[in-house]
Amino acid sequence: MRPSEERKLLALEAEYRASLKAALEQCVAGRYGLFGHNDRALEQLGKHARAKLINRDVEQLLELGSEIDRLRSRLGYTEPFALHQRLMTMRSSRHANTPGEPILARQWLDEMAG
Repeated sequence: MRPSEERKLLALEAEYRASLKAALEQCVAGRYGLFGHNDRALEQLGKHARAKLINRDVEQLLELGSEIDRLRSRLGYTEPFALHQRLMTMRSSRHANTPGEPILARQWLDEMAG
């Protein structure tokens, strides 16, 4: 069963990379939510308003990253999936000098291309 789980992991990681790249491109174009900068404000809104503003693509990406981490753990990998770990770190990093989401997305896309 391990070889099939390894293939599944590779497929999920490839899907994550493609989804992340698409989300970064959308973010550069002005769609917020990838880095969670507005999450606190969204929590203050009513249920219906929040449902309209939440970025579903980001939610799916986060769920996919969690699934990858669970599978990696089950397969005995000691390190988490680096792309997802970086995204989660960036989502939790908020201070006065944090660049805006489109700038962060452009920087990450440039790194991925280089």
